[in-house]
Amino acid sequence: MEYAAEALSDEASEITPNDLAGDYACIAEIIGIENTILLHKHYRGQQITLPQRLYSVQYVVKEVERQLGTHSLSDLAKKYGYTERRLRQLIKEDSKL
Repeated sequence: MEYAAEALSDEASEITPNDLAGDYACIAEIIGIENTILLHKHYRGQQITLPQRLYSVQYVVKEVERQLGTHSLSDLAKKYGYTERRLRQLIKEDSKL
C-alpha cells in the first residue's frame, strides 16, 4: 500500500491543474492533485451527484438540540440549510423515537 501511495505522490508532483481535463482542473484546485487522481481512479466514467445537504438529519437534530441554548433557531436553520419550521418538525419527530 505504501508503494501505491509513493507512486501516486510521484505522479501528482509532476502534474499541475492546467494539465488536467475539464472539471478535473477545477477539482484539483479545490482538493489538490493527489486527491483528484484518487477520485479519478475510484470513480472514473461514473457520474457523481452530491447531495445538497452534507450532514445527516440525525446529526443536525443532535447539534440543534445541543446548541439551542446558545444560538437562535433561526441561526441554526441557516447554518444547516433548513427552515425553522422544518427544524421544529425534525426535533419533534426525534423526540417521539
